[in-house]
Amino acid sequence: AVVSTQSTGIFVLLSRWCCLEMSLSKSFGSKSGSSGSRSSQSSKNFSASGSESSRENDISELYSNDHAEVLLVDQFLLNPRGIMSRYKFTHKAIWCADLIQANWLTNVGCFLGRSVAGTPYLEHWAFVARGTIPGMDDMVAFFVAQFGAGDYIPTTYERQANPKKYKFYAQLIEGDKRHAALQICSTKERSRVWLKPFLYRPKPLLPAPLEAIVTPVTATDILTHPCGRLVDAGFVPSNWSNMAARSLTDLNDLMFETSSAGKDYDAVSNNCQHFAQSLDDLAL
Repeated sequence: AVVSTQSTGIFVLLSRWCCLEMSLSKSFGSKSGSSGSRSSQSSKNFSASGSESSRENDISELYSNDHAEVLLVDQFLLNPRGIMSRYKFTHKAIWCADLIQANWLTNVGCFLGRSVAGTPYLEHWAFVARGTIPGMDDMVAFFVAQFGAGDYIPTTYERQANPKKYKFYAQLIEGDKRHAALQICSTKERSRVWLKPFLYRPKPLLPAPLEAIVTPVTATDILTHPCGRLVDAGFVPSNWSNMAARSLTDLNDLMFETSSAGKDYDAVSNNCQHFAQSLDDLAL
């Protein structure tokens, strides 16, 4: 069926309203997509490993007891003499997850906006880079950068002029691809993660158990239901784009050159998708 331009516009506005509504509602915490800070700015809410100690929508059940640590990419990690400086990041991707709350009105708006207008506004996007230590291909790390309500990304100038004032961090996860993907999930019920497709295709928004049955696993899935199951633990070349080899410091510095830097978060005009796409464009 053909949807009129006017109808499409209405549903686009509706889906944008839902995204705005989520950003104004009670935050999920650091794992909350565009409805909450994604950069772990508030250190008092985090344990030494960088994982949040308490959150309304707990996804801790999805983690194994021996999961990899989530490291904040701060000055300690960026030490040029440290082991982390040996990583070279050569592949990149944008990973996506659903932004869903237990709010039936929001969910209806998500469904209508995505199914009718085909809009991706209700997806949380994160930039992810994969790196290895040269000569040690089994030493793998994932650089995860994401942006959400409450975050402010300083420009390079602001960061250099007042480094103690601005706190915006990416995350580094060594070895554990599933754990890296879980960082962008908002709830254990919504633990599906997929690659940003080159051409957006609407996805059904169904209850997680039903989606697991109705929606088949595709080549672009990273995690799928139930319970954030990792589709492929290995390196899948088709799931990544090549980029020039970059150190952790080089990659981290690019965040402050994105189009989102120097501006407050806005659910419509400066959100997680703008940031992830801009960083992806810069990491050539």
